[in-house]
Amino acid sequence: MRVNVAALEEFAQGRGWSTPELARRLGIEYSYLFRVLNGQKGGGSKLFTGIYQLCAEEQLDFKAFVFLPSPLSANNDQAAANE
Repeated sequence: MRVNVAALEEFAQGRGWSTPELARRLGIEYSYLFRVLNGQKGGGSKLFTGIYQLCAEEQLDFKAFVFLPSPLSANNDQAAANE
């Protein structure tokens, strides 16, 4: 999972929230959020939990703020051919 930085920044700006305010509402340190927003650090469980809870409070779609990995293929034909 990766954070959709553009969506998170746009959301905060739309609410008039500064980065420190967004960090507070997500329940994480400002310095950590700053590094995530600047691509210096990936998101961890605390950040994703904060995004999830914020989405629940604001009635937003969590998937709009994260990039989920592609699902694994259910096709077992290739796996069987490799055995």
